[in-house]
Amino acid sequence: MKPLIGITGNRHSFSTKLPGPALIGVNLSDDYGQGVEMAGGLPVAIPFLADMNTADELAERIDGLLLAGGEDVSPLLYGEEPRKGLGDVIPERDELEFALIQAMRKRHKPILGICRGIQVLNVAYGGTLYQDLVREWKGTVVHSQRARRSHLSHSVQIDPESRLFHLLGENEKVTCNSFHHQAIKDLGRSLAAVAWDDEGLIEAVEAKGEDFVVGVQWHPENLWRPYPVFLGLFRGLVQAAIQRQVHPRKN
Repeated sequence: MKPLIGITGNRHSFSTKLPGPALIGVNLSDDYGQGVEMAGGLPVAIPFLADMNTADELAERIDGLLLAGGEDVSPLLYGEEPRKGLGDVIPERDELEFALIQAMRKRHKPILGICRGIQVLNVAYGGTLYQDLVREWKGTVVHSQRARRSHLSHSVQIDPESRLFHLLGENEKVTCNSFHHQAIKDLGRSLAAVAWDDEGLIEAVEAKGEDFVVGVQWHPENLWRPYPVFLGLFRGLVQAAIQRQVHPRKN
């Protein structure tokens, strides 16, 4: 049976010509779901929930979790006050993804974080973020490119001892796209940095130990069609979910 992969999305207000207030719901690019589909999984969008206990029940049913890109993580969650440069914060999304991460970790089920996804993973593991790279990071590499989403913008060095190295075709260096203004500052507990830009900014992390928990700062969902090597991240998530189906681990 193909594994069921839950995908989180943006909080979005949908305009309507009908009378009454705007509709609020989840907004998710097709590229994420189609990446999961092409990797052999069954994608399903996770809505915003009224009761966070439902997140625990969802984690029981889904086989893997993909944390998609989107808004900034609230700095209050890592012990900082909001500063100039902070973008939109959606507390409902923070709450949902924290609950899902906790529930998936408890069950040793695989997680892949993309862009915001790597950031919320790091904060959930006890780490911190640069609230705005322009104001807080010494580097000069452009991380918010002004080119099409499939454009390869800057290079990334990969630890050859990492899981990521194998997921990306055993390449020690790749070129990726880049659409972010925040990034990891202090690494979360039980996470290891496994990729960096040329100036030392963390571009990928993974969990220490057996569990598949991987986060990347770029957007592979926009790259896997022209550059199939990036489908390896989705394949890794799906294969890890299949392994958990075959060899379940006790909580």
